[in-house]
Amino acid sequence: MKILAAIHDLMFSSKVTASARGKPIEWLKRGTKVADQVQASKPDVLLIDLASPQLDAVNAIREIKSGDNKSVTVIGYVDHTRADVIEAARAAGCDQVLSKGEFARRLPELLEGI
Repeated sequence: MKILAAIHDLMFSSKVTASARGKPIEWLKRGTKVADQVQASKPDVLLIDLASPQLDAVNAIREIKSGDNKSVTVIGYVDHTRADVIEAARAAGCDQVLSKGEFARRLPELLEGI
């Protein structure tokens, strides 16, 4: 099982690492488009910060889900107040859209089945 994390927040990066419990995590390379790295590395799961302007997350999800990598499970998180981003991510095909708090709390459970 391969996990790609497109997360720039150091706090969340450390939570992802701890929650993965030894599962290998590939981190998005700086300056790389999310969809390009998904195409290159073929992860099973993409964890993505939906609010990060550098990631252009909604467009990346749309590109991933409409291409050869539509089977990648995309789990995104954003502040619960960002209804616009939540709605756009769901419309783009994000499999699970969670608030930051719920993402942090449920991450071990979400990665358990991976």
